[in-house]
Amino acid sequence: MNLIQQYISSTPAQLAKIVEGSETLFASVAKRNIKKIIITGSGTSYHSGLQMQQLMRKRAGIEVIALYPFMSTSDFFVGDNSQTLFIGISQGGSSFSTFDAMKTAKKAGCIIGTMAGEKDAYIDQIADEVMTVNIGEEKAGAKTKGYYSTKLNLLLLADYIGLANGHLTQAQLDQDIKDLNLTIEQFPHAYKRAYDWVEEHKEKLAKMDNLRVVGPGMLYGDVLEDALKVLETCRLPVTGYDFDEFIHGIYNAMNEKATVIILDNGSEPRCQKMIEVLGDWTNNLYLVDTSDANNGNHFGYDVNVPKDFETFIFPLLLQVMASIVPNILGFDPNSPKDPNFHMKLGSKKFNN
Repeated sequence: MNLIQQYISSTPAQLAKIVEGSETLFASVAKRNIKKIIITGSGTSYHSGLQMQQLMRKRAGIEVIALYPFMSTSDFFVGDNSQTLFIGISQGGSSFSTFDAMKTAKKAGCIIGTMAGEKDAYIDQIADEVMTVNIGEEKAGAKTKGYYSTKLNLLLLADYIGLANGHLTQAQLDQDIKDLNLTIEQFPHAYKRAYDWVEEHKEKLAKMDNLRVVGPGMLYGDVLEDALKVLETCRLPVTGYDFDEFIHGIYNAMNEKATVIILDNGSEPRCQKMIEVLGDWTNNLYLVDTSDANNGNHFGYDVNVPKDFETFIFPLLLQVMASIVPNILGFDPNSPKDPNFHMKLGSKKFNN
């Protein structure tokens, strides 16, 4: 079991700790009269905000948007921002681009919050609200446990803000906690199925020439994160698309070398039709859902979790791929191509 697999295996226990500590963690920020939340970060950090923004709107009853740091320019902030919570996310806590975006937001009058994967992070120094994500140790270059943990932290933040502003009742919050625990309990089963499937198909997967990950808008953050994980570790061309974006031109690049993995949460009725149409050009097509299917090109996690929380299951298959397939290709999935890359580029305070 390599580092990535160790961290995936330890994810349920870490998520349970986050749920347990959430009321205390968000007690201070919940007392503020927050009217808007802006989330920023790069890579996995951005994907976590992008994936959770819609669900956070439902729970908090306020506007929530995710932006890349470069989008957070001074002219973006207009009017009174005193009730806007601007959250900088950084897995290692030392991203200069995220920190610079936070400084711009602070100058515009926003309340600054941080979600870093460790305490006393570099980005915490200008924060009004430090909401550290209880990730635990994660030294692998490709983050997995941190992605789930950050998503959960964001969801629980929205829950407690919604409770404080009256949008959510205590009974609704309690139900969320119950449903989250139910989802966490099924995580190990879903992980084992994903692991077994990848082990069975790893030789074929290692021959991928290029990969497209496609999914519905509700899973777009997960689609981008899945693509990033395989790209990081397998070091081959991988892109992720919303279903509707994929059909607007991307399909033209399909040929016999192309591999397509479609995440199907049931919200897009054309998934099976897509498989049929793309089958004219490539046989490397895979459908991923939560059913009990396991017949080669159709993989199911065999879980029954609330629709809102399927995001804590869907990324597993490609994360497992990212931990196994690189070994066949001669790459160490735990280490980036250049461990000193960020120091050379000057993109982080610390090389993590």
